[in-house]
Amino acid sequence: MNRLTVFLLGVLTGAGLLYLSENYYVVRSKEAVHVVPKVAAKLEIPYRDIRSYTMEDWKHNPSLALAIVKSQKQGLMMESGLSSMKQQFEGLLRNLGGS
Repeated sequence: MNRLTVFLLGVLTGAGLLYLSENYYVVRSKEAVHVVPKVAAKLEIPYRDIRSYTMEDWKHNPSLALAIVKSQKQGLMMESGLSSMKQQFEGLLRNLGGS
């Protein structure tokens, strides 16, 4: 391949990745990696690891929460929120038991 072909291939790859990062979230849950379409196209970090998200994290990321609800994958939010609450509850029980 000559230099122009390599350059054009790089431009096309970059444009494709830019399009994907503007229009989709890549969400890592405990079971799998999910691709969730964004509600509005905007350039922000497309990868989100929600395995340890708390309720506060969901409050700080309303666009991600709305995108998950619109894509009908609410189980992702419930899973991370419940596991966070469970960890907090177990920590509280350990603290009470140790006192």
